[in-house]
Amino acid sequence: MKSILDQIQLKYQTLSNTEKKIADYVMQNNTTLLNIHIKELAQQIDVSVATITRFCRKVGASGFVEFKILLRDAVEKRDEPHDAIETVDSIYQTIIKSTNSLTNIQDYKTACSWVLDSEQIHIYGLGSSGLSAQELKTRIARMGLFVDTHIDSHAMIINASILTERDVVIAISSSGQTKEIIEAINLAKQKGARVISITNYSETDLANSSDLILYTASIQHYLDKGFLNSQLSILISLDILSMMLLQNERIYNKHNETLRALHAYKKA
Repeated sequence: MKSILDQIQLKYQTLSNTEKKIADYVMQNNTTLLNIHIKELAQQIDVSVATITRFCRKVGASGFVEFKILLRDAVEKRDEPHDAIETVDSIYQTIIKSTNSLTNIQDYKTACSWVLDSEQIHIYGLGSSGLSAQELKTRIARMGLFVDTHIDSHAMIINASILTERDVVIAISSSGQTKEIIEAINLAKQKGARVISITNYSETDLANSSDLILYTASIQHYLDKGFLNSQLSILISLDILSMMLLQNERIYNKHNETLRALHAYKKA
């Protein structure tokens, strides 16, 4: 079940700049807001009470009182981490929990069905998401499926232009606003290909252009604490998708064939 913090993340890109200011403050200070008055919060963030009320309704609460109740349900009281190990552990546990709450198992079943029924699978990603795309390509290739990865804008456009209705595109973009990927998947859809996106936010251009969305948690609000793996929640999604694909007997057997070939190669 999605928490109010998950709803804030999903709706984040639809918020106004002032509402994003509230969202950022809530995400970074959620444990200290459980007993705060709306006027006090408005003063702290330097926004109007009406803007906070509008924000609460936009993320699924009827008003500020219900928002605080939902926030209390979402926040786990934890001791403040004392060192880097505890801090990273706390952040990772939060991201894993949030990603799990955003995961719709039926969507993953549909994604697996589309992948297995496709003639070719093409994965799009830029920057860090391109690294995740390469990882997914390696996994799917070892399952005996035809897969390729495209990690620059020209390659994506070229590929999208020659796709057919028998192909599937998996687009990876945390923000859902990567212009090059959006242009490529729109072209892919014109050619009849199905598009699965792995992303953090709803109601973005990427989400609106996709046939199926696998949502993941955003780490944006944790980046001020230091260097973190920006692809953590994406990799969780890839793990779920990979494990579900391996539940197919044909794919499982193909995967074992590739494992045996690799073991034989290493011994040679």
